[in-house]
Amino acid sequence: MAAMRRFGPFAAIALIVVLAVPPVVQADRKPTSKERAEIAAVVDLPAKCARVRVSTETEKPKWGSVTFKPGPSECDAHASNGVTVVKKSKGSWRFVTAGSSFDCGPLYKKVPAGIAADLGISCT
Repeated sequence: MAAMRRFGPFAAIALIVVLAVPPVVQADRKPTSKERAEIAAVVDLPAKCARVRVSTETEKPKWGSVTFKPGPSECDAHASNGVTVVKKSKGSWRFVTAGSSFDCGPLYKKVPAGIAADLGISCT
């Protein structure tokens, strides 16, 4: 019982800190089969060689990203280390920007900061 009185205030403070600090959540999602194929096609990448994510930050417009995903040997010819950001506009996925590292200013002129964060794209 004495131990409970001694650690009780610490437990209460720890609980308050846990509840007060907002979690960092990346809420992007896996694409549908159709989205995967369409987004991979933007960069001429076979769907099986593409890691595609779709942002859940906004419903419209839709934003996505595609990176190279090592896989079958036929993917080797498509190997790259960057990310391409795409946006669905007028019914089609369109190229927005691409790179392997980004400066925040130029990136945020093309891609809203929340979308970039949701897709796991960092900048300096």
